[in-house]
Amino acid sequence: MSGLKQIFVCATPGRDASGGLRCGEKGGGKLLDLFREEVALRGLDPAVLVQRNPCSRRHHEGPVVFVFPDDVWYTGVVPEDVPGIVEKHLL
Repeated sequence: MSGLKQIFVCATPGRDASGGLRCGEKGGGKLLDLFREEVALRGLDPAVLVQRNPCSRRHHEGPVVFVFPDDVWYTGVVPEDVPGIVEKHLL
């Protein structure tokens, strides 16, 4: 699968050690679902292209999305960002 690009969405629930909300509590779980839906709508395989990311420890910037292998990080992602990120990196 040379050239495969993937989107990793942090959807870790709960709070961090200082009591701050993690990405899952800031909408990361919903974003994960939205990315999978958007990818499927475009005829791509969401099971391969969209993955749940382990906690990046950047929840203060969350929800966080990482694009591999582009090495691009998106922070503060909202549902309206999903189509554009898919368009830019997977198509």
